[in-house]
Amino acid sequence: MVQKRGGITVLPICEKWSVSKKRQYILTYHGPSKTWKKKYKGKTHYLVYSTSKSDREKYREAVDKWNRIKAEIDAGEYDAEKERLASEKKRLVSVTKSGSQKGRRRYNPRQISNCIKKFLEFKQGEVNSKQITPSRLKSLQYALVPFGDRFGDVQINQISEREIEKFRNEQSKRVARSEIKPSTLDHYFRAIRQFFLWAWKNRLINERPRNLSDLKVKILPRKVDLFTPDEIQALVDGVGQENLDPKWQGRTGPQVDHSILEAAILLGLNCGYTQMDISTLRVGDCQFRKRPPRVVKRRSKSGVPMEHLMWKRTKSFLEKHCNGKKQSDLVFTRSDGKPIVPFSIDKDGNIVGGRSDWMGDKFKRLVQRVFGDDDPRRMRELRKTGADFVKQREVGIEKLYLGHTDSSMAGRYTKPAQKALDGVLCFMEMDFGFTDKLQPYYSKRVRQ
Repeated sequence: MVQKRGGITVLPICEKWSVSKKRQYILTYHGPSKTWKKKYKGKTHYLVYSTSKSDREKYREAVDKWNRIKAEIDAGEYDAEKERLASEKKRLVSVTKSGSQKGRRRYNPRQISNCIKKFLEFKQGEVNSKQITPSRLKSLQYALVPFGDRFGDVQINQISEREIEKFRNEQSKRVARSEIKPSTLDHYFRAIRQFFLWAWKNRLINERPRNLSDLKVKILPRKVDLFTPDEIQALVDGVGQENLDPKWQGRTGPQVDHSILEAAILLGLNCGYTQMDISTLRVGDCQFRKRPPRVVKRRSKSGVPMEHLMWKRTKSFLEKHCNGKKQSDLVFTRSDGKPIVPFSIDKDGNIVGGRSDWMGDKFKRLVQRVFGDDDPRRMRELRKTGADFVKQREVGIEKLYLGHTDSSMAGRYTKPAQKALDGVLCFMEMDFGFTDKLQPYYSKRVRQ
């Protein structure tokens, strides 16, 4: 019932607690244990822990718990031991949680470990937008490990030129001890320079250390190992189950399908393709009705458009694998239908994967079976062999063959010399023993 006193409406307090009137408690706050309690039928019930009496949320929680306990007691269903175990379990969870957070440091956006994490998140965005590959992100992550171990708790704006010099000397000693190669150290240094550039653009530092340009290693050019035309034909002849070791000749199933090795040889030479380029080749990229027939696609690494005249054997080989497929289908897949270089989406929606040696290992075993176990040449040497042949025929056309960007001023003002590349590919087809008759797509100057 509503009562009026001097024009003020007063609401009565119900049996369950109400907050409409201050300091009307149905529970008692026990200061020493900081717990709300209630004595009922001669027994005291300790309900909810609360750091202070003024915490209303904890009081409401205690009242709700008391209403439940009281109802169980009145119904004769209350189990004191069960209630004690539930309270103890809840207390342990609370203590564990508070203990794990007790020693945590406050987040510092300029701490090197946090900066590296943000930098890699930025690079993951580039992976998701297909600006770089997942394998490139993994490479950056690996390259920044020594720098993160050395300066993890230091703020990035506190790293001076002296600290950079010390780090450079420390890592150089690893090369002297043969722990890492000079090329690996140069990879580390390039990743660090890229990291500091990102930090400067994001205003984490006002200026970069002036000696960052000293973080570089001079790499001596490696000896280029190429395949001769006779060796290429030996590899082609070595493809097939009949050339396997006798103990493997009885195998059946997808593991004896050597068509992917033929694809590696033909497309690696004819088009200068890498494993990733072959993995991403789609039926729509193979234009068989053009004159001459071409493989037209963008390079998977850089996005540079490439056009390569098909050899006769390449054309018949690709037609066989494109038959019955949609324009958007991949030309080559694994036996389980997955791409040769698989990609996937993780639980956070990020693109991951992009690294596989499935085709490379097959080619490596082929080379060792044909030329011996000590032969170091790998699938990339096919691309190098093709580029060297093109350069010897026509200097400058090798960039077009490899799908490299022509960054010269002349390259901006002129169109690619596609006819010159077509002619060189015609002669490459004949010189490497894939045909006895030239295709009629060459100029007189290339022939000379």
